Amino acid sequence: MPRSPKPFSIPNLRKDNPQFNPFDVLQRDVEEPEPGPERKPAPHKTALHFVWYGTGKPNDANTKTPKAIASGFASATVYFWCLPQMAPEFERALGKRVKVHGLDEVLEAPVVRKELGALLLDKLDQLLAFYLANKGHAPAKDILTFLTLGVNGGYFLDANCVIEDRQQFEKMLAQPPKVPTFLKLEDSLTFNAKHPSFMKDEFALQMGMEEDPTDELTQLNGTDMWAMYAPSRHPMMWTIARHYITRAEAFGFCGAPVQPKSLRSQLRNTFTDAEFAQQKRTLAGALGIQSIFSGMVEHMRRHAQYRPEDANWKVDSVKNGQVEGSGRALSLASAKADYWVEELGITKGHGDSWTK
Repeated sequence: MPRSPKPFSIPNLRKDNPQFNPFDVLQRDVEEPEPGPERKPAPHKTALHFVWYGTGKPNDANTKTPKAIASGFASATVYFWCLPQMAPEFERALGKRVKVHGLDEVLEAPVVRKELGALLLDKLDQLLAFYLANKGHAPAKDILTFLTLGVNGGYFLDANCVIEDRQQFEKMLAQPPKVPTFLKLEDSLTFNAKHPSFMKDEFALQMGMEEDPTDELTQLNGTDMWAMYAPSRHPMMWTIARHYITRAEAFGFCGAPVQPKSLRSQLRNTFTDAEFAQQKRTLAGALGIQSIFSGMVEHMRRHAQYRPEDANWKVDSVKNGQVEGSGRALSLASAKADYWVEELGITKGHGDSWTK
């Protein structure tokens, strides 16, 4: 039986149409898919932290600035850290745009356990218990801020800071520093890099100054702790935290038993018997400043290119709503401000929020 002829032949079809492509059938009558929605890259977000260690209720002094930044700056993710039992109240007061977390999340973070180790963690627990028992809420906030930035990275601001220059603040959110950055006051301090147990004088121990001409001294700008920045997990923040706990032990706030009439007992008693909150804040503030200096000194030794005098932010004082020296007039919101940080575009005003 003869074979039936082939229905078509590709060579014959190519004779009639040199452009013939047998695979064109796969594309015939196929509808083009509708274009999907245009995807824009997510805006850059920089973490901005507020730390509240105390049982004071939410009020304008501790909620106004976090709420204003969260609602007014799309490039900032605002976090508010507080005692776990206070979180529900602050969540209601701050609204959904501010992320409220308990400080226990920081203290229980695996990286904190890894970096501090069991011994320092035990001393940290004693230190926080000491602060709570003696109404040292603001002093406790300092060490918790160092740990919060060590874990998460980002900016930290006191709750009574005011955004004075929106464009400058946006710029700092968009282009954060590459290294931990602190406030740089105009005055300078001579800092003793020795372990504090070597010190024999109460004032020298408190201020971290020299004891004798052979001491190793480092001169750095004075600083304060109401604004700072750190990249996440930066080693300098763990160095600062370790120094803080070690120096708190030298102050008699944790660790070994305090011997009567010793330097440790004198400083411990100065804190526990302080009549005013400002006395507690000043004494514990020395701890924070010494710890920051220690971190900067160690980082300078490891990294020759690190220059804190260049990296840190300059702070000018404010009087009657004007920046001293430049005559720059500030807004009414900063009429009672104490300080102006040009790089950040912020001022810090009066307020007793840290005493509650």
